[in-house]
Amino acid sequence: MSETFPRQSAATRNFQLGAPRSFLICGSAEHVLFLRSESGRDSVNSLWAYDVAARVETKIADPRILLAVDGEIPEAERARRERMRETTSGITSYSCDTTGTKVIFALSGKLFAGQVVTKEFVELEVPQPVIDPKIAPDGNRIAWSNGKDLLVCEFDGSNVRNLTNESAENVCWGLSDFIAAEEFDRMSGYWWSPNSDELIVEQTNDAQVQTWWISDPATPQKQPTEIRYPAAGTKNAVLGLARISLAGEKVAINWDNDSFEYLISVSWQKDCAALLTVADRAQQNFVTYALTESDLKIVHEVTDHEFVEVIPGQPRWHGSEIVSVIDNRQSDTRELQLAGKAITPPGFQVMSVIDITTEYIDVVATSDAVSRDVVRVGYDGSLTELAQGGVAGATSTTGELQILIESRLDTHTRSYQLRRGAKTEHYFDSLAESPSFQSQVHQLKTGLNLVNTAVIFPLDHVFGSKKLPVLMRPYGGPHHACVQNGALTYAIDQWFADQGFVVIVADNRGTPGRGPAWDHSIYQDFVKPVLEDQVNAIADVAARFPNDVDANRVGITGWSFGGYLSALAVLERPDVFHAAVAGAPVTEWLWYDTAYTERYLGHPEKFPEVYSENSLIEKASGLERPLMLIHGLADDNVVAAHSLSLSGALLTHKKAHTVLPLSGVTHMTPQEIISENLMLLTVEYFKTHLG
Repeated sequence: MSETFPRQSAATRNFQLGAPRSFLICGSAEHVLFLRSESGRDSVNSLWAYDVAARVETKIADPRILLAVDGEIPEAERARRERMRETTSGITSYSCDTTGTKVIFALSGKLFAGQVVTKEFVELEVPQPVIDPKIAPDGNRIAWSNGKDLLVCEFDGSNVRNLTNESAENVCWGLSDFIAAEEFDRMSGYWWSPNSDELIVEQTNDAQVQTWWISDPATPQKQPTEIRYPAAGTKNAVLGLARISLAGEKVAINWDNDSFEYLISVSWQKDCAALLTVADRAQQNFVTYALTESDLKIVHEVTDHEFVEVIPGQPRWHGSEIVSVIDNRQSDTRELQLAGKAITPPGFQVMSVIDITTEYIDVVATSDAVSRDVVRVGYDGSLTELAQGGVAGATSTTGELQILIESRLDTHTRSYQLRRGAKTEHYFDSLAESPSFQSQVHQLKTGLNLVNTAVIFPLDHVFGSKKLPVLMRPYGGPHHACVQNGALTYAIDQWFADQGFVVIVADNRGTPGRGPAWDHSIYQDFVKPVLEDQVNAIADVAARFPNDVDANRVGITGWSFGGYLSALAVLERPDVFHAAVAGAPVTEWLWYDTAYTERYLGHPEKFPEVYSENSLIEKASGLERPLMLIHGLADDNVVAAHSLSLSGALLTHKKAHTVLPLSGVTHMTPQEIISENLMLLTVEYFKTHLG
């Protein structure tokens, strides 16, 4: 019997295993470091080096050899990986010096160090656990967090010093706080100086953050896990920064923490003052300071009467001027600016900044939201496309060399290239598997808002032969667009379609890439604009394919915000949506974290009616259609109480529904059998309820 697609998808982590990742072009440009596992079914990453001159890829560190028996991953590291959505093992991250000669990484809380040329790595005898180790730019020392303090040693592991020696309970140094990691994509809690003689270190005090308990009812003998979770309207952790010398001398870096609760980013460029960006709780005001020898100096500010989004890779220095990305409401453009003046044209939406040099700035940008182009922006406003038409990204740049990753709509295969200007020097081997079929996608613009919409029919469907039930598979929330010019994006959609559905994926208002007005159209309203665009997508697709789409049989499914949207759909619009499978849905926004929720809905004390209008629990009495709730009981992002409380509210109103609890599962579902069976059960559910 041949393997099913759900099993293949689950076993390959949605076809990500075996692909090269985490590229770094060494400062000397002699080597490119990257991680890759042994096959498309192997989740254990090894460290590889590509010799640019010899054009050879060589494995230089194998965790199976270095660590014969996998040890327990430290709890702080496990939490960090959950925030990163990391589902692999082995070497999941590494750090090297400026020249790329020396490399370090952690395995099961142990520290390993070695050199690229010799390919010899040894475990250093230092206090454990070792979390997020980083080597100094000059390669002479290594720093790491043990979950409480920041420690440092020489490159050979000698002369270990504790730089923070914290005794207070609920205070730790050197780790990114929960909100920064979950919502601001800041995974680091300390930064080496370019001269390697001191560090900036984050201090997190979560004593005032409320305590929640994550338990597993399937294993009652197991003690519940304590977490500090800052839900909307409750206290955040108190953050601080200190400048710490290698001798342990601390100098506090003070800003108005009461007015600016969030630490967004820290960057420290060579021959430049360190930059740190903070934000107020409403995220309507972002302030960037330059750290001088004696104090902080404001060098950049961004304000918006609704909210400011975090754009990766900026602000940064270019000489004595600030490079930034700003939402220009007048031109409806997320524009790249130098010293407050735009250097990119209207309609060119900058998604992230990759690299800044004296001659150009490399960015990821889009003009249609379905593509992600790597573009080189000259300071004179010139634009040079390095990769365009698909979904592209660049992960490392040094001098003329650049790593480009490209996905296209006509193939499931991604390419990983080392480029020198416009010329491809090398294609890195990818051992990732591909589906046995090719996704066939129709891209449309639907409704008055011209929503980017993908339509996928069964591969064997004969157009005009019969009407198929509809399966909507949206995400629908900020920060993630589903309708992209990459075929692998639609592999699971194609499989669902092949089970007898026409699958529709619509990126409603609020999803990224369409400009500030689009992003802000969901401010304080996750219901009306989001649902309206989904409903209009169904109507337009049915009108486009009148003999192939049965708009009287519509199911909807999604995870996280997509789970919220799925449950919302059958509660609010049972006239359009006839069944839903909602995975890990946020059912009550008062129980989701401060930064995300308050950014879009405001503070609950100030806007209680907004929270009521967006709550699924408040809408429980309106359920008329079949609804299945799926939730991991170990989820510490959207806790299981969301689905359980909605179930309780539905029962109160005598509303039949289904609940599928997943024991030991977090917000991710990397477990192979669980992932496979969730897909199969979802199909069975919709076949039963849509006919």
